[in-house]
Amino acid sequence: MKQATPPQRIEPLENARIEWEDGAPWSKEYQDIYFSRAGGLDETRHVFIHGNDLSSRWRQQDRPGRVFVIGELGFGTGLNFLTTWQHWRETGCRHLRLHFISCEKHPLTREALQQALAQWPALGEYSEQLLTQYPDHTPGYHRLLLGNEHDGEVTLDLYYGDALDTLEQQSNPQVRIDAWFLDGFTPKHNPGLWTDALLEIVARLSAPGTTLSSYSVTGRVVRALKALGFEVEKRKGFAHKRHMLHACLPHGRTDSGTDEHNPARTEGREALVIGAGLAGSTVAWSLARRGYRVTVLESRGETAQGASGNPQAVLQCRLNRQPDALWQLNLLAFLHASRFYSVLQAQGHDFDWRPCGVLTLDGAYENTRKAPGADTYCHYPPQVLRRVTRGEASDICGLPVTDDGLFLPEGGWLNPVRLCHALLSRPGITVETGERVTALHRDEETDIWCVSTDAEGGQREWHAPVVVLACSHAVRELDQTADLPVLPLRGQISQLPDNASSRELRTVICGKSYLAPASGENRHCLGASYRKNSTDTSLSEEEHREVLSGVTPFLPTLRKTEEARPARASVRGSSADFVPLAGQVPDPGAWRSIYGGAQHPGRKSQPLHSHYLPGLYVSAGHGSHGMAGCPLSAEHIAALVSGEPSPLPTQCAQLIDPWRFMARRARRQAARYP
Repeated sequence: MKQATPPQRIEPLENARIEWEDGAPWSKEYQDIYFSRAGGLDETRHVFIHGNDLSSRWRQQDRPGRVFVIGELGFGTGLNFLTTWQHWRETGCRHLRLHFISCEKHPLTREALQQALAQWPALGEYSEQLLTQYPDHTPGYHRLLLGNEHDGEVTLDLYYGDALDTLEQQSNPQVRIDAWFLDGFTPKHNPGLWTDALLEIVARLSAPGTTLSSYSVTGRVVRALKALGFEVEKRKGFAHKRHMLHACLPHGRTDSGTDEHNPARTEGREALVIGAGLAGSTVAWSLARRGYRVTVLESRGETAQGASGNPQAVLQCRLNRQPDALWQLNLLAFLHASRFYSVLQAQGHDFDWRPCGVLTLDGAYENTRKAPGADTYCHYPPQVLRRVTRGEASDICGLPVTDDGLFLPEGGWLNPVRLCHALLSRPGITVETGERVTALHRDEETDIWCVSTDAEGGQREWHAPVVVLACSHAVRELDQTADLPVLPLRGQISQLPDNASSRELRTVICGKSYLAPASGENRHCLGASYRKNSTDTSLSEEEHREVLSGVTPFLPTLRKTEEARPARASVRGSSADFVPLAGQVPDPGAWRSIYGGAQHPGRKSQPLHSHYLPGLYVSAGHGSHGMAGCPLSAEHIAALVSGEPSPLPTQCAQLIDPWRFMARRARRQAARYP
């Protein structure tokens, strides 16, 4: 039997080493400038914006449901992106969305980026938004949601790492790039951004009509692009440069990325989302942002009545001891969620998002086999997670504590009920409550799903080409997802009235239980108990005592704990491997159709990974970390639905793909019958 491949170790990110010459950054690694001394803004407009004829193309494609995707090799100071964003807004497109992907192996630190952009006051409004969300650490994909509904929404994906590796890791095979900015350091000093292998990836991700521009007209690059099918010409360069490069992939090429085959470029899209908790609300929001008309069906009489109905919920990162794909998935999801909640709140949605940090004391690990040591989590960037002494922990949280611990500065708490209301209030979303889904059926001729529900007025039917199941462990009540291992996980919280002492608490603190700072109702939430395979929501005095005892040993100054009361019990959905299920639903009949009812697969059986149910997706099994996982899972699902770039590299997308359980079944059977 073939040995399992060990998890691939992910190397830490190294920031750019720069020097400053007359206020401009100079790369020490590549011995080259970041932008032209003759005028960086004008160079960007000449080489990239005018070089790709963006204004005209944007106006031609300004229709509902359309997205224009730009790929860039070399983010640098972000000057190209910010200038493009400004120009796109000035173009005045009402419907077309802008999606910008940029690869960067050595990102500038936040401080260096701020210093570099300070010399472009005309971009100040855009620079401020970028700097507010800009991550300068952690390899992998970082999705930044910029702009707003009123003046245009922009998606920026920063791919930190080797450009060839990160572009190859794009997990959505439907993705096509409309225009490329080749803006790495000069081929002489940075040959890695101009290799034939990288240009082949550029061509593979392009579609008929894709354009490409660059300041470089190096002969080897020109010849490589021509060999890949691009029509290449030299145009007048900027300032002292004689030439620049322009290339276009001709429309005559047959390719799966044409408009007719790419769902990202179709109109009149509709979707049904089953469940109005956090998983369903984030999916509905992400789909509506892409121009979908979304109907959310909720079985209860109100939204956010399940596990999303607690008065306070904590955002923290699920920690991993090895820097592998699971570490990257959990970390990127946490960072995205923190940015996402901050952006929503800055846009005027009030759901009590308090990014006050989360402090986890060492006592939280008393019941585990292996408590963390001083170096256990050293692979986390210090901006994300740092070790603190007992004294530092006391200063951070505002109350004396008895343990050392770990501090997550970007964690915090919010009101999940109000968050769901804010997400579902977005234009394009309609919520129908009291609609319990009983069955799904797909019409093979029309590719439309029929969703049957029971309601007070009797049975009803709903129709849409896309359905997303976000109804926690209730997904197992439907034939198509009955085999997905989403299990009920009961959790109970307690509440404690605040007092003069407890009001000093400045951050969420976690022992064996968590304690959140006082809410606007002058109460603290404590939680949560953990009971597998239980759907009982009645209050338990035993679990209340368990929750309370999990916090009080670490807060000796906290008084009046006898006033705490059990407050609420709810049921979360947890997957069998404690990793969410987010993606397209595998066909449960694939096993039988491929193997004809055989109990073991043959050696030459076709793979199962291509057997999914068209138009059916799921977001479930988030367990106790839904605050961190739901927003990024929603973006991933919306990207798969619409044919847009996923925010997840392949190795992370595979971890949450519902197909993984069918794949494991196949491997077990193959091992049993070699």
